[in-house]
Amino acid sequence: LTLPAGRDHVDAADGKAHDARAAPQPLNAQQCILLVEDDPAVRDATRMPLKVEGYRVIAVSSIAEALQRAQTEPIDLLITDYHLGNQELGTALITALRDRLGATLKTVLMTGDTSSAIKGLPADPHLRIVSKPIKADELLRLLRTFPAG
Repeated sequence: LTLPAGRDHVDAADGKAHDARAAPQPLNAQQCILLVEDDPAVRDATRMPLKVEGYRVIAVSSIAEALQRAQTEPIDLLITDYHLGNQELGTALITALRDRLGATLKTVLMTGDTSSAIKGLPADPHLRIVSKPIKADELLRLLRTFPAG
């Protein structure tokens, strides 16, 4: 993930500097994102801009950890890698969490896989599929495409 450099701008009306990074806010800064990524470096790099943006982030490395946390935490949005460790697939996690939390769980599936398995996933208004690597600002912009609520 690449983090964009922050830029301040000066408002001509009051002559004061304003932080341009503070302007766009998530639809709901209190939303809880469950981030599932087996690579610790990618997990940390993905978590950081989400936290800076104001999201509450629970980051785990496996389906078992994700399901356990989903029992005790309110999850508003899922971001998962497609290929997790131990031959686990993010699509299996999506199915399991939606069975527990509802079919409208907003989900981002991150993948470097270009196989027919990814291309053949059914259309889903609550699922966004992104290719790795994804820049932080692109991920944040993608999260804003989900309807509020």
